Amino acid sequence: MYYVVMPSRDIRRNLATEQYILNHKQFDEPVVLFYIQNPCVIVGRNQNVRAEVDLNYAKEKNITITRRLSGGGAVYDDLGNLSFSFVVNADHEAFGDFKRFTQPILDALHELGAVDAEISGRNDLLIDGKKFSGNAMYTKNKKMYSHGTLMLDVNLDEVSRVLTVSEKKLASKGTKSVRSRVTNLKPYLSERYQAITTEAFRDHLLLHLFNANTLAEIKEYEYLLTKEDELAIDQLVTDIYGNDEWIFGEEPKFTIQREEKFQGGLIEANISVEKGRISAIAIYGDYFSQKETKEIEQLLIGCEYQREAINHRLKDIPINEYFNNVTKDEFLQLMVD
Repeated sequence: MYYVVMPSRDIRRNLATEQYILNHKQFDEPVVLFYIQNPCVIVGRNQNVRAEVDLNYAKEKNITITRRLSGGGAVYDDLGNLSFSFVVNADHEAFGDFKRFTQPILDALHELGAVDAEISGRNDLLIDGKKFSGNAMYTKNKKMYSHGTLMLDVNLDEVSRVLTVSEKKLASKGTKSVRSRVTNLKPYLSERYQAITTEAFRDHLLLHLFNANTLAEIKEYEYLLTKEDELAIDQLVTDIYGNDEWIFGEEPKFTIQREEKFQGGLIEANISVEKGRISAIAIYGDYFSQKETKEIEQLLIGCEYQREAINHRLKDIPINEYFNNVTKDEFLQLMVD
């Protein structure tokens, strides 16, 4: 395994670099990336930004907003957070198997004193019943990355102020607010690590992951971005991660709004019906997917708005590939019942 420490503190450039390495660089072993960024909110691929983020507050506090390629829920990062990403060959990994990547991180945290840190649910890491890490996956061209956050010493007041999470999602976690269900790791570390910086925390994790005593002993991935690579990454920031059209998307008015929480995550369907047929549809949520949700939206345009017709339209569609851990019956329940 190799490692890469991102020099940028801009989440948009870090995500663009991650994507570029995934799509354009070849490596003979898995790569783990670590990055730290200035205050930002990263929403999941399928989420409605305006429903997840207090946009006025984000603008007032100069909090960057972007959207990632992977699914899952919105997260707030600042310089007290460490993000990590494992880039691997998708042929050898099961999509949605977060434990495969988070267990080595947990083992390192146990070594640092956070002995009660554990995996919970589909993609969260918890300690004392509170979340300190969310994880997501993305796959393309036979490669995959699994990335996540580690809240070491994040400003928790900002988390609850800028994120506006669905009441159904909070209810499913048995809590009443964003602030009450998240925590930082630092208070749970051993006394010797109470003054640790995010950068030193990153280096301790690296040494554990590689079973090394010094960073000089392990292999930093010599991806050495050329000038052409850098320009290509700049273009990804312009076209995707810094592009309002990608971040916010088009939001037509809808006549029917339905929302359900399933094992695979929260799904919200916004539907317009004219003369008994679906004329517009937008699907949001914190679910994970291997295929583009827009394919389902386009397929349902013009379909009669009734369960049997929708079921027939989707008869050859593997719903689980669009909404991980969601059955076709559950999707139909969301749409019509």
